[in-house]
Amino acid sequence: MDQKGFDINTLLSQGAKLRGAGSTTLSTPWGASSDRSDLIDLRVGMPDRETLPSAAFSKHISKILESGNAKALEYEYGSGDPDLKSILCDPSNGFTDHLSTTDQFSFYNGSSGCMEAFCATFVDKGDVVLVEGPSFPGTVRAILRSEGLIVEIGSDLDGASIEEIEEAYLDAVQKGRHIKAFYTIPDFHNPLGRTMSLSRRREIFEFCQDRGILILEDTTYSSLYFESPPPSSIYSISSGVGVLQMGTFSKTIATGLRLGWLHGDANFIEALHKTRSDLGNVPFIQNAVTQFILSGEYGEHITAMRLLYGNKCRNLCNSLDENCGDYIEYQVPAGGFYLWLRILGIDAADLVKQAWEDGLVFPDGNLFFQDPVENDNCIRLAFSGTPKDKLLEVGPILRRSFEKILD
Repeated sequence: MDQKGFDINTLLSQGAKLRGAGSTTLSTPWGASSDRSDLIDLRVGMPDRETLPSAAFSKHISKILESGNAKALEYEYGSGDPDLKSILCDPSNGFTDHLSTTDQFSFYNGSSGCMEAFCATFVDKGDVVLVEGPSFPGTVRAILRSEGLIVEIGSDLDGASIEEIEEAYLDAVQKGRHIKAFYTIPDFHNPLGRTMSLSRRREIFEFCQDRGILILEDTTYSSLYFESPPPSSIYSISSGVGVLQMGTFSKTIATGLRLGWLHGDANFIEALHKTRSDLGNVPFIQNAVTQFILSGEYGEHITAMRLLYGNKCRNLCNSLDENCGDYIEYQVPAGGFYLWLRILGIDAADLVKQAWEDGLVFPDGNLFFQDPVENDNCIRLAFSGTPKDKLLEVGPILRRSFEKILD
């Protein structure tokens, strides 16, 4: 019997096509793999591998599974661990800076799951979503799958530009489009590393509040400050009105936990429940995280991580300053995982290619823009997962790469 051929491009949804499915380009934006043992990989923001709390988690998970409580291995139907919700809603525990109730939280498969849930619930085809440019690529892909229209908003040292938000609003009104939301990473931004000022947070909240624009505030890196915590959250400034907040344990504990949450008005959380089809998050992971926090181990861990990532950032900055000061411009972050470098004198794409050959890998800044034309010749360096001593080698390698291109 003859087999019928299928053309995938005739079967793909429009949302999938907008995300690149069916194209002949590489499926991963992070570059090729390598067998080189000396390669310094600064591509992905990962928690430090040597300090992952594996032993503590093994202990807590074993206790949960050995307890015989069948609910730990059943569907949780989106209800979530009540003890973990109680921890999250109390500002004294550091996960929010605004007193909340347990019905204002819902758990998802990491921050990516939160973004997918947000788009499924609030973004219609043709809705405009304002996104900082540059921004986390996963956000862009989720919006595109919902066939939303992305408008990139530039930023300055105080954060996302209020002037560009105003311009985007006027443009949408003129074209008869609806701005549904503004997505922002105000603390230790990915990829910029910047922290939005308190005054800018207030300006943006007031503007969006007056025009019915929902704010989605991504707090993935908010607790990973090196010395001082960031300003009050937009959620706190708004008293929880018109703002949904995303959080995750992926960067503070381990990415493989895949445990994130959305925090907002109970009516918003209820709407999110009604659109989900995954029957909830993993109960025994939620239970284990709860026990990890209640034991005091999480507090000790996050304190140690703030110190460690601060030291890593300083090592990288010192190495760059000593070796590449004439070739780069950047702002030192006060927390998080990333340095955003503006490259001087050569094309950033050429530097990415040459550095790969020299044993150093990182993404071109184009990856973080929907419109690569907006990229001002930049690269991102993720320092969190690389050993401190290896970060000292980055500057000399990068300098050699610059010199080879300029020679």
